Amino acid sequence: MKRIIFLIFLLIISLISTSYLDRVFAKVDEEAKKNYIVGFKSSINHSLIKAYRGDLKREYKSIPAVAVNLSSSAAINLASNIDVEYIEEDAKIQAAGQFLPWGITDVKATDVHHEGIVGSGIKVGIIDSGIDNNHEDLLVSGGTNFVDGSQNFQDDNGHGTHVAGTIAALSNEVGVLGVAPKTDLFAIKVLDQYGNGNYSDVIAGIDWAISNNIDIINISLTGDTDSRTLKRAVDRAYNAGILVIAAAGNNGYNKKGTIAYPAKYESVIAVGAINNMKERPTFSSVGYELDLMAPGVEIQSTIPNGYAYSSGTSMAAPHVAGIAALLLDANPDLTNVQLRDVIIQSAHPLGDAFTYGKGWVDAWEALKLIQTSNYTAEQSQ
Repeated sequence: MKRIIFLIFLLIISLISTSYLDRVFAKVDEEAKKNYIVGFKSSINHSLIKAYRGDLKREYKSIPAVAVNLSSSAAINLASNIDVEYIEEDAKIQAAGQFLPWGITDVKATDVHHEGIVGSGIKVGIIDSGIDNNHEDLLVSGGTNFVDGSQNFQDDNGHGTHVAGTIAALSNEVGVLGVAPKTDLFAIKVLDQYGNGNYSDVIAGIDWAISNNIDIINISLTGDTDSRTLKRAVDRAYNAGILVIAAAGNNGYNKKGTIAYPAKYESVIAVGAINNMKERPTFSSVGYELDLMAPGVEIQSTIPNGYAYSSGTSMAAPHVAGIAALLLDANPDLTNVQLRDVIIQSAHPLGDAFTYGKGWVDAWEALKLIQTSNYTAEQSQ
């Protein structure tokens, strides 16, 4: 008789326990589930995950852990299990996104972008070491090569690709952003893998730009020697309607002036460098031929297969080339003479003209100037 009573007692307890567990798990099933990562002390206990009504999403080979979908109450109870070392919510992660170089914001290019002006369809020729045609952050529309021994305009030095990124690195959620990200880039290769070249190759590059109806030429190259032929080439390009922009040089200060060629020629916009405090670095050339200042210290941009920081007036000039592309996009009827004038006229003075030219460039102020109905090139002459 006692045995029968005992068995009945066990049966009642079992029914109560089963009923209780059913209610617990029913409640668990009703709860919204979340994604968790469960770390075990030694080995993965699959039956434990199953017992807590977890949906196994993924398990790892190198560590005793699993990604599961669980209710919050199940997660709390599971965390106290002797086999479990920890349980944590599956946190969100996202791409690092696009980095905005300080120079792009300094010249207020992004303000212009917000107006839907991004340099669309403007042809910019980069006379340099070529451009990395396979870079994730650049779209090269074409180009040519004038370097002996080189088969194409692919950049084997890096300088030209860095210049290209400042002008037109894509707005694509990776890498960096350029001043005019929709610009049509043309690689005109005149420097070899060591960054060396000849005036004759630069002249050939300018000649090619004229023949191919390029709108803007960026020449982040410097020479110490005057050349009648180089001057004739840049003058011819300017007379053909091309805006020519060049690095002022990294020759520092001298009271006689240190502007390099071809920036020294009147038909070329000579661009010096400033840092993020609007100060001229000691390397930036000076002289009465100096036109503008632009960011040129610790500029992050594209290089073959990656990104890097670089400093120099070579980095300053492409900021101006990018601004010119934005303005020409905003008003395609502008002549290169008007384009040059409006960029210079809208610059902010920084000091004496010998050291700072007309000051630092401002894309937003330049845009506002060309949008005034009474703007003409004669106003600034």
